[in-house]
Amino acid sequence: MIKKLIWIAFLITMFSCKTPQPSVVSVVPEKESRSLSMLTDEQKQQFQYLFIEGIKQRTLGNSEEAIKIFSRCLEMDPYSSASLFEIANIHLLKGDYQSAMMMLEKAVSLDSKNQYYQILLAKIYQQNKLFEKAADTFGSLALLNPDNKEYPLFRAEMFNMAGKADIALACYNEQEKKWGITEQIALGKQSLYFKLGKKEEAYREIENLISRYKDETKYYGLLADMYLADSIMDKSLEYYNKVLQLKPDDGFVQFSLSNYYRVAEEYSLSYDHLLKGFINSNLELEPKIQMYMLLAQVEEHPITTEQQLELINILIDQYVDDERPRALLAEYFLNKKLNKEAREQLRLVVEINKGNYAYWERLLFIDNDLSDWKALSEDSRKAIAYFPDQPILYILDAVAMLQLGNYQEVFALLDSAESNATNNNQVLSQVYTYRAEAYYKQKKFDEAYNWFDKVVKIDPQNYLAMNNYAYYLSLKSIKLDVAEKLSSTVVQNNPNNATYLDTYAWVLFKKKDYQLAKFYMESALSNSTENNPVLEEHYGDILFFLNEKDKAVQQWKKSLKMGNPSKILNEKIKSIKYFESSDE
Repeated sequence: MIKKLIWIAFLITMFSCKTPQPSVVSVVPEKESRSLSMLTDEQKQQFQYLFIEGIKQRTLGNSEEAIKIFSRCLEMDPYSSASLFEIANIHLLKGDYQSAMMMLEKAVSLDSKNQYYQILLAKIYQQNKLFEKAADTFGSLALLNPDNKEYPLFRAEMFNMAGKADIALACYNEQEKKWGITEQIALGKQSLYFKLGKKEEAYREIENLISRYKDETKYYGLLADMYLADSIMDKSLEYYNKVLQLKPDDGFVQFSLSNYYRVAEEYSLSYDHLLKGFINSNLELEPKIQMYMLLAQVEEHPITTEQQLELINILIDQYVDDERPRALLAEYFLNKKLNKEAREQLRLVVEINKGNYAYWERLLFIDNDLSDWKALSEDSRKAIAYFPDQPILYILDAVAMLQLGNYQEVFALLDSAESNATNNNQVLSQVYTYRAEAYYKQKKFDEAYNWFDKVVKIDPQNYLAMNNYAYYLSLKSIKLDVAEKLSSTVVQNNPNNATYLDTYAWVLFKKKDYQLAKFYMESALSNSTENNPVLEEHYGDILFFLNEKDKAVQQWKKSLKMGNPSKILNEKIKSIKYFESSDE
């Protein structure tokens, strides 16, 4: 059952107390420090030159050089808070919060009235979870700026994060006496009262907001959410209806009422209000998509597939120039295993928004799943035109060319993929794998094995490549110990994969370990989720060498009946003999 508090989520997003996010700024010294005032005019000019050069180097990204220059500034003027601030900025950009904090603390001790220093220091304290220190810093900022309404609120929030709810509440009350009832103060207090288990006081804070802003519907919605969370259903419905009275075209309240009736287990009414929210043209697309995704994925009483389709079609009709509803429809079809229909929608999606890489990749993987190699190549090349630096696009095109037998194009595409791989071993692993496959298809076995060896070296978890390598070695009855080691590793890490179990069984068969081969082949058959005639044939081969010839023939006949295209299968059955295929 969903108890998603829509109004609470909305208000927290819009009005929660957030600490400021200071950008990296430069603070040119405005006054002479104790040391700088003692320098000659020439030394002062040199200091200013060095300081500006340090800022230049930091801006260009030469952080180490900038630190050296600002350190020289500090040698000339040990009391230069601006130099300390600049070094702190550099450490901050590098993620070295500890060093940045030490530099800023020193800078603040030298110039306690500089707000830039203290704002950045408070942020770093927060990053390091030193919330009480952050609160004290915001307190200092509040003293420096008595007319600033934000710093005291940040101070209260930091005490809250430090687990000092009582102190945070006192901060809010102090501000309320000074500024009166405001949204940020009331919401801050409401949150704290809930944390302290004082629900009546929490309700009172929102009621105070309603008294002050009688026509502001979001507060009625928030109060309704609170009552719903406490299962006070009549009060919750009363305040949701109050929102409708004040603002009948409010789409959010329709979603809130939909949620209310879901909690009340009145699913028909819940969907009616959900539908009204989707039809509402005053509500933007984003919250509708979020609501759809939430309700389509819940485990208990999700909206039906028919309802999903109805909602998606409403969005498609409303937002004809936005690709996202059609992307939802594509996912809907994929979930129903209607890959062709999903692909059709994704083609429309990329026509509307050609610059979204994720859409293209999704389309290409569907082409691959459909084994539509011509389409995979065509779509890959369209995507490459927009994203020429994405190696996976070249790899997918290479997969298509490999299946179509265009091996020279395979190698050219894989070269392009490798040039864009930027030493990414996972990408290189795929490049090497398909090079190996292309060489193997051309019967250039030594080159294929060399590339497979490179795959295993750089990516010992590329189990598909390792499986194929082991199988190819077993077909040629060479390096069977290597093949067994590779296949054993693959099976240990994928114990329920029928294809990998079949390969291991086949390697053992080639090594004439028929009893163990039988065990793994039976495991492969029990884990197979589809009828696989090759597995059945291999099982028959193993049984034949275990002198279970009648059962072997039964397996061969079963494989033949399942559509096995093997040219020698009939010969095995007629002569009750084992023959190796031409591939072996």
